[in-house]
Amino acid sequence: MSSRRILVVGSANIDLVTRVPRIPKPGESLIGHSFTTFTGGKGANQAVAAARLGAATSFAGCVGADVFGEMQRASLSAEGIDLRFLKTHAAEPTGTAVIQVADSGENSIVVTPAANNGLLPEDVAAFTRNLQQFDVVMLQLEIPIETVKAVLSAARNAGVLSILDAGPAQSVPDNILELAGVLSPNETEAEAMTGLPVASINQARQAATQLIERGARDVVVKMAAKGALYMNADEWLHVPAFKVDAVDTVAAGDAFTAALALKWGTVSALEAVRFANAAGALATLNHGAQAAMPTLEAVENFLN
Repeated sequence: MSSRRILVVGSANIDLVTRVPRIPKPGESLIGHSFTTFTGGKGANQAVAAARLGAATSFAGCVGADVFGEMQRASLSAEGIDLRFLKTHAAEPTGTAVIQVADSGENSIVVTPAANNGLLPEDVAAFTRNLQQFDVVMLQLEIPIETVKAVLSAARNAGVLSILDAGPAQSVPDNILELAGVLSPNETEAEAMTGLPVASINQARQAATQLIERGARDVVVKMAAKGALYMNADEWLHVPAFKVDAVDTVAAGDAFTAALALKWGTVSALEAVRFANAAGALATLNHGAQAAMPTLEAVENFLN
């Protein structure tokens, strides 16, 4: 088991998933096949993934004083995650993601951040005062960007590795790129940040090059079935994906990023990305977000 200490700062949502024959047209009503409620949110997903991979994991976020917030707390606590820094919003409900998944695999998602927007820069001091107790700080972009910047700045000042999962897709200021230790977008997110198409390995190299020119240091682009591309100012490498019979790709990127955090700086970039590819692949073999996160034993057995 790893002794790495990881602080995840980010979102906690409840995913409301309906499986449908197809995505409905505007104004159209369809009969769904099934409805399931999952604990989700990129931050909470990555915290669960890190914990299952053996890291001593803490989570900083904000949920509502409602039944969904209680669900998140119970789910995260059951994984052994430290919730000292999980805030409860007095007025806003817990964030939700309303998801329609078609028989074809196509999906439609509406995310309402709600309480996630309540994790503010003034809250950051509570969990960054002794940031040296952590080896890695992980963040995403489902909380206020000012909060992300404050945490990245604190990590830089403390000499602690930070990993920014650049999702969901949006434009990201250069001062955020400069502060992040490792920047890890997927193809859509890399395109949103650079304005460049990212459909091939060569295009991913071009996008990563632009991000480095704008201040990023280490860039890892998640490319699903095409694997992942790593680049810094001196080198680049492509790590192919593992072929699996995927049943649900939701949160595979979260498993990848958590696995990257577990290994980054302890092994070569190639080994770290390969380990992350394996975790992401295994996460596609089960339905749901947090429920699909693989254990360290499962990843190691898969690699062996």
